[in-house]
Amino acid sequence: SGLQEGLEICQRKLENYLEAKRKKFPRFYFVSDPELLKILSQGSDPTAVQDDFEKLFDAISKVQFDKKERRNISHIMQSLGGDNEIVQFTEPVKCEGNIEEWLKCVELEMVRSLTDISRGVDKDVEKDLKAFINDYPSQMALAGLQIKWTNQVENAIIETATGKNKKIPESTKEEILKVMAVLTEMCLEKTDSKLRRTKVETLVTIQVHQRDVYLEDLYSKLVQKSLKEVTNFTWQRNTRLYWRQDKDKLGISITDIDFEYSYEFLGAKERLCITPLTDRCYITLSQALGMCYGGAPAGPAGTGKTETVKDMGRTLGIRVVVTNCSEQHRYRDMAKIFKGLCQSGLWGCFDEFNRICLEVLSVVAMQVESISSAKKLLKPKFSFPDETELIDNVPSASYFITMNPGYAGRQELPENLKVLFRGVAMMVPDRGTIMKVKLASVGYQEDDILSKKFKMLYQLCEEQLSKQRHYDFGLRNILSVLRTAGNTKRNFLGTPEAILLMKTLRDINLSKLVSEDIPLFDALLKDIFAIELKEKTSLYADVENASKEQIKKKELVGEAKWILKIIQLYETSLVRHGFMLVGSTGCGKTTIMNVLTEALSEVKVLHKCIRLNPKAFTDEEMYGVCNEVSGEWQTGVFSAIWEKSNKKTNKHTTWIICDGPVDARWIENLNTVLDDNKILTLANNERIPMSETTRMVFENENLNNASPATVSRCGIIYVSETDLGWKAPIQSWLKRRVNEKKYCNPDEENIILGFVKKYIEAPDLFTKLVKDFIPVMFVNDSVMINNLINILTALLKAYEGGSNPLDASSLEKYYVYALMWSAGGLLEPEEREKFHKFLEERQAPLPSISPQKRSVDKETVFDYVIDDKVGGRNITWKIWEPDKWAKPKKLVFSQLLIPTMDSTRAEFIIKLISELPKTESCAKSVLLVGGTGTAKTSTILMYASRFDDNQMLLKRINFSSATTPRMFQDAVELEVERRTGKTYEPPGGKKMTIFLDDMSMPKVNEWGDQETLEIVRQLVENGGFYFLTKDQRGDFKTINNLQYLGGMNHPGGGRNDIPNRMKRHMFCFNMVLPSTRSVDNIYGQILRAQFNPKKYSNDILKVVDVLTEATINVWEKTSRTLLPTPTKFHYIFNMRELSRVFQGFLQVTLKPEYKVIQTA
Repeated sequence: SGLQEGLEICQRKLENYLEAKRKKFPRFYFVSDPELLKILSQGSDPTAVQDDFEKLFDAISKVQFDKKERRNISHIMQSLGGDNEIVQFTEPVKCEGNIEEWLKCVELEMVRSLTDISRGVDKDVEKDLKAFINDYPSQMALAGLQIKWTNQVENAIIETATGKNKKIPESTKEEILKVMAVLTEMCLEKTDSKLRRTKVETLVTIQVHQRDVYLEDLYSKLVQKSLKEVTNFTWQRNTRLYWRQDKDKLGISITDIDFEYSYEFLGAKERLCITPLTDRCYITLSQALGMCYGGAPAGPAGTGKTETVKDMGRTLGIRVVVTNCSEQHRYRDMAKIFKGLCQSGLWGCFDEFNRICLEVLSVVAMQVESISSAKKLLKPKFSFPDETELIDNVPSASYFITMNPGYAGRQELPENLKVLFRGVAMMVPDRGTIMKVKLASVGYQEDDILSKKFKMLYQLCEEQLSKQRHYDFGLRNILSVLRTAGNTKRNFLGTPEAILLMKTLRDINLSKLVSEDIPLFDALLKDIFAIELKEKTSLYADVENASKEQIKKKELVGEAKWILKIIQLYETSLVRHGFMLVGSTGCGKTTIMNVLTEALSEVKVLHKCIRLNPKAFTDEEMYGVCNEVSGEWQTGVFSAIWEKSNKKTNKHTTWIICDGPVDARWIENLNTVLDDNKILTLANNERIPMSETTRMVFENENLNNASPATVSRCGIIYVSETDLGWKAPIQSWLKRRVNEKKYCNPDEENIILGFVKKYIEAPDLFTKLVKDFIPVMFVNDSVMINNLINILTALLKAYEGGSNPLDASSLEKYYVYALMWSAGGLLEPEEREKFHKFLEERQAPLPSISPQKRSVDKETVFDYVIDDKVGGRNITWKIWEPDKWAKPKKLVFSQLLIPTMDSTRAEFIIKLISELPKTESCAKSVLLVGGTGTAKTSTILMYASRFDDNQMLLKRINFSSATTPRMFQDAVELEVERRTGKTYEPPGGKKMTIFLDDMSMPKVNEWGDQETLEIVRQLVENGGFYFLTKDQRGDFKTINNLQYLGGMNHPGGGRNDIPNRMKRHMFCFNMVLPSTRSVDNIYGQILRAQFNPKKYSNDILKVVDVLTEATINVWEKTSRTLLPTPTKFHYIFNMRELSRVFQGFLQVTLKPEYKVIQTA
């Protein structure tokens, strides 16, 4: 306890030390404790903190030191796409003393230098416009343009009122259009500089709005002389910039609220296209600020809530600190941010504010109220809750919250918090205006007509295409189209603009459409643009050729539609930094990604993929959590990976792949990563920006639980089942066997393709299975094909290489055997009879079964196996015969394992699959599905009892509804030991089979996912776990030499299914209830072994023979007639009931003193 107290004292002293540093330089409040300690420790070497400037300032990527005085900072700069925007300091800043002191000097000098630059803006903008734009930094060039427009319009209003110059409205219009023409010309200049292009596009975006305000709103009123005063609301409601001589700085007015420009260095940043909605939002927010309230834009996803707040901040030259709120935020974390805002004078924008827990929000209400009261009373210092000392109150500070009301995982705000914010309804932005302005900003001349066509197309898409969860035709999608349209325009300057836009619209949207919607989308596009697009010419020939080379190298066969998905994924990765691959199990999503990243590594830069399943952890383990007792921050797995992947020193591109189901909780924590903020904000105030070389990828089966906020932020590539189809995997497998000379007949490829046509293609087997058969568990076509390939590979192993060739008729028997277990393995006995008939109709070479056996014993092809002892020719069928049971020395009923036809058959299949080599399509895993009492566990234990203990170990894990991912991970980790580095194996160089009993039992959460089975899938698929120990979070632990067996009950009737993506890794088949003959065989053998002729008379032995049959008949009749009802729900007579009867017989015979049986 003494050590604990000492640690707590150290922790408190450290917190007090960091708090003191933060008070001296308040921007440190927006940095986490570990990050701040790192910065403070490097304070003596100014060059060591170069990478930390972007965490403290809006746009300073790095600083430049004086060549002579190495400790003097002479310039600040923003780096964008390899270019730098540089601002020279009026007076160099000397990096001496404590780091917080000279950083404060950097902040003050930044404001002073930008103020000095802004002094000549209002005069220089009236001279040569092109030279002015080239000479001034982006934010000052923009301010100059806005001042020029404000002066022009105010001058026109005043002169119209006095009547001195009647032509003033017209001449002002010409001047504004002249400025627009210069900017459009600059837009089309060929330049490789991303920074220059962003600068010009931003100027165009703002000037287009200023032009439209004048032409559509003010011009007619000036001509009619209805606008005669600068105080008229028609003019006042616009954002107006002035050079205020009395204050010697820039000023901004929105309605009757005046703001001072804050002179934060903003660099070249994209600006929002201003629509009537943006204007209304500006007016409401400025009024809220005037009354010392916060702003609260609320509305659906993708309506520009956060972006409008950020854009307004940029208009006022102020840094906006965006925080992505989550359930992990505690009141102390929020207090830190609010204290930072008040003392630094910055704006805070709390995204998805209503995701914070209700008890935290009630404390936040007190914190906000204290700030609001201090602002109203104009106090320079005020008392913040839980603070002993007064803190500074800088007037420019403000706070905004954005919300999606009614989305999953959100709550209502407490009333005492609501009243401190002015609400703004952000519903439907004017898409037409945005399209028009952005098209103009990227150099399109026909922006007016094209924007109308663009808007109409998206309106019709929303109305007429099928309703899919992953469809989004909102603002974020529009902006990605517009960005791509700009690149296309610059690459094909001579091509008609309508064709360029049409091509862009098709390329961006085709990737996410389900196959049924593609013809309709193409028709809409053709009707609206009235142009016939030629077949797509490849813009990325190098990537396409490299991808085809990779497909060839991996010996894959891909349909043209599937290969197109690879190019669509690449195109999406160019315009979106976050994207999703969505599609059903086995449609080739992972392979698409692997082929593309390997192709890009060949032709571009090295691409690395880091794959994790977000459902394998809790939210706290994924993102990090603050220890409630010590206050220490525990890094999460994802945040550790994110930090490593976004280091500026990385020379490769990293794709972080979240391979697991999406829900509205874990993915919403990535909202600020996926939108234009590109920053991961954690609950401890750590802010890790996304580098240009990182992409955030999601791979999932569906988006049923994704909120519109998520869908709108990501590019979607939807892979339909028909894109790959079921034929391609078979063709790839046959091709590989030919190339590796593993065929069992020189003409194997053609023979097997003939069987595929005969048994699958011609009768349309997969449709038939859905319509006419009822399996105990659903698996899709691709899983069945995968199972067919695996079992056929195992059966033909003995004939590989062609030294002992199989003839076509023998090969057909093997094919039929593989088909019946892959396509019909999950059927019950009645359905298996129907499948037998189907094979008969296809004239399959089946065993000859007498009509009596078919009708009485219900014998089918499933009761037979191929007898391959004959050799490669004239292979025959033989009926399954269980091994003879040897009576153990001591008879313990509960431990008896007696081979039956069903268990022998199951063991044969398990052995076949487990002896295959591990590949992407074969995980050496088998899943036994069966009702209660079908001997699933007994069969697996019987199979495991034959293991050589020096080679193979067995680990049995019983799942229940309480099993969590962490419990499963701990159970596996206990059984393995470290080999080298981060690689682990079972002890003694052995292999291990993990038996997952009751696999479907883990709890299904509120989103419909089984988290425990997601971590099982991660282990099977990726071969390991992520370390959860404190110092190794984010590192992957590889575990070798494992294979898996599973047992589960039939899904349905209140019992869980397992995820489809788990099924594809396991060969699944149904364990049917034993036939009467099998049951008689099991219990008859036990009784015959117990009733020894030496001990008992012939009379008793005769009774014993009848006893088994009589008991089984009573059991069968009871289970048929006494069915369960709502009042007698316990009437379930399964195999376990029967076994209890025979257990009673044994207990009687084992105790002679009971004298129940007379041995006369």
